[in-house]
Amino acid sequence: MTRIEPTVALRRRTEVFTNQSSLVEQLERVREKILLASDQLFHPDCDREYLLRLGKLRVSEFLEDGREVTRAVLQAGGAVTVTGSPVHGDNPATDVYNLPDLVLMALGETELWSLPPGSLKDHI
Repeated sequence: MTRIEPTVALRRRTEVFTNQSSLVEQLERVREKILLASDQLFHPDCDREYLLRLGKLRVSEFLEDGREVTRAVLQAGGAVTVTGSPVHGDNPATDVYNLPDLVLMALGETELWSLPPGSLKDHI
């Protein structure tokens, strides 16, 4: 029996807070705020979406040979979707990785919004 690992989809668009004020107001009603200190590791929950409100979040992947590769440094407006089912990168602006291979770390003080699944669909 093959075990499906949780996957992470990264979206790098950063204009959410500057160009989509009605979406921001909608998300503020359902979000849970997560504050991270500088260099704090972030362990996302499965079946959640995270929107970076302030700061930067480094996403690194550990390869099988032990090397660590930085896959993204997300800035305000960047999004992370974590799901227990396979995700396909249909959108070229979306990068998809296996969650167990990733490390997410705050670069400076960072604020994330934790959102219910599907909150960002069709918006970013």
